[in-house]
Parts: sequence; structure tokens; C-alpha cells
Amino acid sequence: MNRREFVRAGIDAGALAGSARAVGAAPRFGTAGILDAGVREQQELMQAGKLTSHSLTSQYLARIKTVANTGPTVSPIIEINPEALKIALELDRERGLKRLRGPLHGIPVLLKDNIATGDRMSTSIRASTTSAGARAAGDAFVVAQLRAAGAVIIGKTNPREWASMRPDDAAGGAAPCSGAAIAAGLATLAVGTEANGSIVWPASNCGLVGIKPTLGLVSRSGIIPGDPSRDTAGPMARSVADAALMLAAMAGADVNDPATTTASDKVADYRAALDKAGLRGARIGVARNCFGDHAEFAVVIEKALADLKAQGAVLVDSALPNEGDGPEEGIGQLMREHGLDALVAPTSGPAWLKDDANGGHAGSGLPLPVAVARYPHITVPAGQVRGLPVGLSFVGAAYSEAKLIGMAYAFEQASLHRRRAT
Repeated sequence: MNRREFVRAGIDAGALAGSARAVGAAPRFGTAGILDAGVREQQELMQAGKLTSHSLTSQYLARIKTVANTGPTVSPIIEINPEALKIALELDRERGLKRLRGPLHGIPVLLKDNIATGDRMSTSIRASTTSAGARAAGDAFVVAQLRAAGAVIIGKTNPREWASMRPDDAAGGAAPCSGAAIAAGLATLAVGTEANGSIVWPASNCGLVGIKPTLGLVSRSGIIPGDPSRDTAGPMARSVADAALMLAAMAGADVNDPATTTASDKVADYRAALDKAGLRGARIGVARNCFGDHAEFAVVIEKALADLKAQGAVLVDSALPNEGDGPEEGIGQLMREHGLDALVAPTSGPAWLKDDANGGHAGSGLPLPVAVARYPHITVPAGQVRGLPVGLSFVGAAYSEAKLIGMAYAFEQASLHRRRAT
């Protein structure tokens, strides 16, 4: 099944799941109903008594089952948390007592399979051992953080089958992983991990927002890494606001990960960073050597650049340094020399645009050079080519997540490129 067929299957599943929508859920959410809504919308309905976490979790579980029966051969969900509904009921009870844990109270979240959970799920251990049925001793630090913020861990997503969804994958970005799960409306939020593109590439290819944080902002303890020197967990969501809320819940110092020693001092108020004027006066380097030369792709990206300028950004043509350069000799030096607040480029060129009948190449994007520098990277939907999503990347210096979130949010709100299931 290719990428277009997978997305179509998810939309069709939403239509089949329509009868399970919450009482009072507005039709403005599209075919997928409340399941395609964001954290703020879902929280407002729960606060108004028109939705419960148990009902929302039940609907996502029903949709997962429907997609498994009608969608791709390999499902993006490889395990359901058998305690999800019980957890949701407890969170509803706490809400009734006015005891809200945090901004994610009652919100269903999916985890990439390599992230350990100290519950009845076992797949995070199977990713690195042949011991069938083995379980982790406890939650990964980021999981404990999410639970403390009120999240319902609903299940695990596939980390193996085309997990990075690289632009040169034969599947053309059709990987059934965390990105595909959120695009198909199988949960509100997901946690991915990235050493080189495994958050931002699938997010871009699925029309989502993905954040790869600075290495050391989010703990790696309890996570099986793809590359221990640069792998980190990050949010995948349908909006910048949701990704920012999730990053705020995940970030923090962990005694079991020395890289996070100063994280507590680096965590910013990411919710306050959601500013529609976040691009005003920002100096942004345009890494044109990452663009490629595909005509259709170029039209989308040039329109995105025009949107940045219209929102007050100052664009400076730049050339991304060699991927082997360290942060001080590479991206960091470039940003200092030109007084840049961020770099932008296409997140990636989808495989089906590469060397097609019209000729041209869609470019390889920013993930590898940014991974080498261990800098933060945010991708936001920037439009479509032939009906499929294209992402725009914002990259900044270490621990500049708040600034990048502000820019990404301003671009998102001015352009509104993400398409809901309809």
C-alpha cells in the first residue's frame, strides 16, 4: 500500500467511526470528528462536560481497530495499552474532583516502540531482545513526565518498517509509524525519536508538525537509541500549539541522563512562545543549497518563503555547511556570521518527486546536518504537491526551541496548510 492509499484508508476509517463521536462534538472537526481535533479543543469539551477521557480514548481505540481492518497491511499500531481505559477513567475521576495534573490531562498519546513503559506493554524490550513477553522495569523518563502531565498512554507505534520515512525510501513516505498514526487520527499526540530525520521526515510527509529538540533538553533514559550520540525524543502533532504543549511536558533534567544536567535551566515557556507575530523582524537564512531543482516542489517552497516575508521576516540567502562540520564550524558559525535567528529549507523532497518524468530533484532537506550539530529542528506543513504534503523546516541554535516555536506558529497561522480529514 502506498502513501496516498494509506491516507485514504485513514480517512475512510474516520467515516466508519463517525457513529462513535462524542455527544456535542462540533462538525467543524471534519469526517474524523473530535478525533482530529487538537488538545485545546478536546480539553474545552471535557471541561464543558461534553466529552470524557474515557469516551475519547474509547473512540481512538475503535478507530485503531477500524484502520487495522481496512487500512495498510502493516499497521502503525503494534500494541495497545490494556490499561488505557482504566487510566482514562481515573483521570476523569480526578477531573471531577478538580484535580487536573497538567495541560495534557486525559489526552491520548502514542509512543514509538523503542520507548519503555513500566506497565503491561512489552514491545519496547522486544525491540532489542528476543525474549518474548519481556517487559521494561519502569517508565522512560519522558513517559513519567507525560503521565505527570495527565496523558493517557494509549499504545505503541511501529519503529521498524521504514521507520525514518526518508525521502529516498521505496515506500515514498508511506511508513506505518507515529507520523502515519497521527495523520490517520489514531491519537491526539505521539512521541517519536530521531537520530537523523525520524521525527521530521515522517511529520513532513504526513502533513504534521514535528519537533526534534536540542540534544539534552529531553531525557534519553529508558529509550533504545538508534544512535546514542544524537538520538532524542520529540513530539509529533497536528499543530504547533499541540507540539509545544507536549515538548513542555517532556523536557527536563534527569539524573539518569547526564546530557540533561542543565535542561531545567534551558526549558522555556513554550506555550507563551505561541505568538502570531513570531516572525516579525526575525532574520532567517534560506538554505537554498537544500532545495533541489524540481519545478512543482519549488513553487510550494517559494510561496512559503513569500509567506515568511509577508509576516515580517527578513530573508537572507545562505548555504548550509557540509554535514560533517561540527556545530561551531558549521551551522552555528553561519548563523553568527549573518546574525540569523533561524535557518529554513524544505524538510525533505518526497521520493515520488525524485527524478520523475518531468526531471528535477526535490532536495534532501536539513535533517542530517542538523543532527550532526545536535540543534533543534521544527517542521511545519507548507503546502501540497499533487495532493501530498510538503514541510518547511525551521532550525536554530542550541536550546532555541521557544524562538523556533514562535516562528513556526506564526507561519502556520498565516498559511494554514494542514488539511483535516474531510
